[in-house]
Amino acid sequence: MIKWRVKVTINNKEYTIITNKSVAHVHLVAQTVNNQLNDLSELSNKMSKEDLAILMAVNAVSEQIDTHTKMIDLEKQVRNV
Repeated sequence: MIKWRVKVTINNKEYTIITNKSVAHVHLVAQTVNNQLNDLSELSNKMSKEDLAILMAVNAVSEQIDTHTKMIDLEKQVRNV
């Protein structure tokens, strides 16, 4: 499997991501993270970077669980057809 080294800037800091995902995918992820960080920091500019990162992680896991639950429900529906 091919691994890519992709440089991205998140929250004004450069990171090198090693991944088998496409370069476009990694850039989209970084852009989404930056957008979410900006949105959260606008809600409360007193939050530390650590607090922002924790809130983003909680939001991401919540969305992941919601998506997984929907997938299971759809699989059940397909089996019942």
